[in-house]
Amino acid sequence: MRSGSELISVSGTLQRRVLVMLLLEAGRVVPVSRLVAAGWNEEPPDSAEHQVRKTVAKLRSRLPHGPDIILTDGPGYRAVVDTEQLDLLRYQQLLRQARASLETGETEQAVAQLREALALWRGPVLAGSGGRVVDAASTALEEQRLTAAEQLYGLCIDAGEAAGITGELRVLVDEHPLRETLRSRLMLALYHSGQQAAALDEFARAREYLAEELGIDPSAELTALHERILRQDPSLTRPERAASRVPHQVTEAPHALPFDVPDFSGRSVELQWICDTARRAPEGSPTVLCLDGMGGGGKTALAIRAAHQLAEQYPHGSLFIDLHGFTPGQTPLSAFQAQGDLLAAAGIPSEELPAVPAGRAARWQSYMRGRRMLLVLDNAAASEQVRELIPASSDSLVLITSRPRLTGLDGAEWLSVGALPELDSHQLLRNTLGAARAEKEPDAARELLRLCGGLPLAVRIAAARLANRPHWSVQRLVERLRDHNRRLDELTSEGRGVAGALLLSYQSMPREQRTAFRLLGHHPGRYLDAEEAAALLDTDVLTAEDVLEELVDVRLLEAREPGVYALHDLVRSFVQRVAQSEKAPEDGQAVRRLMDHYLSTAERACDTLFPGRRHFGDRDEEVRADEFDHKDKALQWLDQHRDSLLAAVDAAYHEGLLWHAARLPRELGFHSSIRAYDASANAALEKGVSASRELGDRSLIRLNLMNLAMGKWRLGQLSDAVARLEEAMDLSRQMEDVHSEAECRARLGQACNSMGELERALQLCQEANARAQELGFTRLDGSSLSTLSLVQVRLGRFDEAAEAAERAVAIFDSIKEIQLSVDALSNLSQAIERLGRFEEALAWADAALERCQRMSMPSVLPLVLARRADVLVRMGELEEAADSVDHALAKATSSTDDIHRATVHLSVGRVRYAQGDLDMAQAQQLLAHEIACRMELRYDEACALWGLGRTAEAQGDTQMARQHRSAADNLFALMKVPDTAR
Repeated sequence: MRSGSELISVSGTLQRRVLVMLLLEAGRVVPVSRLVAAGWNEEPPDSAEHQVRKTVAKLRSRLPHGPDIILTDGPGYRAVVDTEQLDLLRYQQLLRQARASLETGETEQAVAQLREALALWRGPVLAGSGGRVVDAASTALEEQRLTAAEQLYGLCIDAGEAAGITGELRVLVDEHPLRETLRSRLMLALYHSGQQAAALDEFARAREYLAEELGIDPSAELTALHERILRQDPSLTRPERAASRVPHQVTEAPHALPFDVPDFSGRSVELQWICDTARRAPEGSPTVLCLDGMGGGGKTALAIRAAHQLAEQYPHGSLFIDLHGFTPGQTPLSAFQAQGDLLAAAGIPSEELPAVPAGRAARWQSYMRGRRMLLVLDNAAASEQVRELIPASSDSLVLITSRPRLTGLDGAEWLSVGALPELDSHQLLRNTLGAARAEKEPDAARELLRLCGGLPLAVRIAAARLANRPHWSVQRLVERLRDHNRRLDELTSEGRGVAGALLLSYQSMPREQRTAFRLLGHHPGRYLDAEEAAALLDTDVLTAEDVLEELVDVRLLEAREPGVYALHDLVRSFVQRVAQSEKAPEDGQAVRRLMDHYLSTAERACDTLFPGRRHFGDRDEEVRADEFDHKDKALQWLDQHRDSLLAAVDAAYHEGLLWHAARLPRELGFHSSIRAYDASANAALEKGVSASRELGDRSLIRLNLMNLAMGKWRLGQLSDAVARLEEAMDLSRQMEDVHSEAECRARLGQACNSMGELERALQLCQEANARAQELGFTRLDGSSLSTLSLVQVRLGRFDEAAEAAERAVAIFDSIKEIQLSVDALSNLSQAIERLGRFEEALAWADAALERCQRMSMPSVLPLVLARRADVLVRMGELEEAADSVDHALAKATSSTDDIHRATVHLSVGRVRYAQGDLDMAQAQQLLAHEIACRMELRYDEACALWGLGRTAEAQGDTQMARQHRSAADNLFALMKVPDTAR
């Protein structure tokens, strides 16, 4: 609302609905019961009438002269406004005057009054979000407007002014394609403008649309008009213009911009760019600004908002045209048709429009010459469609929207309109759904916006669905949208939707491009690179990159960085639907090629990262020219493709590619040992076990069981880990695979050490190490020695532990294995510390930290930092120890519980004890004890009890100290841990 030039904000859904109802019934009493019905539809609260009366009081205080405008009258309220204060009253007055003018034969005056009335229209009441009662009134007003428009255009046709209204009629017909009277007016206007073919085409469009939407044929009246046009019935002879008329002159600047939606949200950066670029444009030539982006991204709304903001700078007027580049059921307008519609919208009579392309193009350029105008060319399909619409010489601004980037337009400046940022999406949801409803379920609202992917069309449709279903919670729609297979269907309303917008882009592509896009639908992830595309498309990388760039040009793919591309979540849903609905024989081979690529590349990356590991299967060691030449490069590839590889395991299993589903998980398990995503990797390994069993391949079953066991060990699921290792050990014996049996022994030793079965762990590690040396299995030689050193430290054999750890470090350095060397260095630091050589122990801990940080190993970093802190405590460097242990705790608590969490909390407890913070020390020791008990980490459990006993003693609680010490001594005795190792 406005009071003079001041904008008055009316906030809150109830305030807006009550005020609108009073204004819709201006001058009449509106009972409170009707205001309640308007405010809450069919579910008013018990306090509804009271809330309405409070709302009226607020409106009276907010509006200038409010008490004089809203009067209490009997059972309700009455708004007192005059015709000049309310557009609706002025509109209704003009319609009455037009009827009176027609009755007295004053046709021209009736036309002017109808035009003035229709110019007051600003769109649906409350933008279509007024609820059942308000929306019903809005629908009645819309029907009244359309009837008036039909009457106006009928009078214009009768007056011989058909050419001047074709553009307006086409916009209305596109908005209301089922309204046959409007369609008949457009057909007559086109026919009377000399466009018989276009008039017949409109009938064909109407027939096709009615058949698709309602399954019916056009009415008898529209069919009869079509037949009369077809045979050029003399009764349709174009009316002659009045003889008294003077030759046409354009005296008034045209202003034909569409309605600027009031709930437009965000895009402040894009709006600023458009306005700034337009204002600094050089004189003497047109400024062409092009907005491109995927369908539903809000390009048209942005262009219209910018046009309204800039319109005053273009004194000769503004024109808008929808070129129908991507409009359902519409053929894109040719430059010839568009020039005619633009000239007609500018007021040029049809008899002045040349009937040949060259003449009409010249007429268009002549009209624009010397004028400073703003043109909005919306929904362009190609450069050729708009090139001849750009003024050759003027200071005009041309705003073009298109899905593909129209690279054939020289001199244009471009802006790609992407997804809305989160804050802008949230504001759009608040504006369209209502702030109260959006804020009532903040978490569900955020999830809704995430599922809409920042696409304005998706957000608007979601808000519209919720607005039309007031009994739905936001969470209910979120749950429906979470179904990936139904998401596109949920984001469809009244014939428009994300799927329809994307389908038009897909159908407009050449057949080869559609095939490529469909094959990309078999990619398992959101991000893909040129190598993956090359595998799917069975081509070379450069050709695949060209195909991907073409899809970027038509805005079905996003370019992230050189060689890397992304699918918007909703585009991904769409292409997967296309891939499923248009399956072809070559699809299966495409998926197999992609899985081959994933497996071979992941194996090479892991071979580089984990030197000395055993190769599985018959792999040609001679053909290795394309190996990763550096560990960083290999790790980067695995990091970038992790999500796709995880999804590929499921895809391979689903497609029956069991060999790939059984092989890929191993690489994920190795990668997870560095990057700590064991829950996801373990799920893939479980799938690998299932695929291996279906294949009946004992080697693959053993391989996946052992890797799954280590993933479960890292999560502290020790019983599960041991069960799988024992099954893997049995399979190794059955196959007489001595290498695998030795590996299983070493891993069982690792698990037994964690469970406090130290003597068994010692034996298993010694046996595994002896067999590894016999077989020349270097990597296992080092890893079994590293675990052995840790077991020996716990058993008090510090010299032996130091020797074993030193040998492990030397072995790993010889094969350039970094990951396992971190554990070995950490174990060496622990053994040296127990020997009292603190400076040396700190140096080994620092070496472990440097390698851990170089590889960015989140699963091991907290343990290494805690190791360093333990040494610093022994050295009396408490401030530095605290810094190190705080860092360790932050890293540990930001990840899921794993095998090292108890150790970290024990270290924190030791530092806090040394600092004299006994309460904090006790809290950390209790946490360590809880984790150790839950994960069956007997040695850590004993250490936690021993620390709790020491802390309780320092606090003066001797009884509790004795209990803890006794429990710790019993556990240490069971594990045969000497006093020197406690």
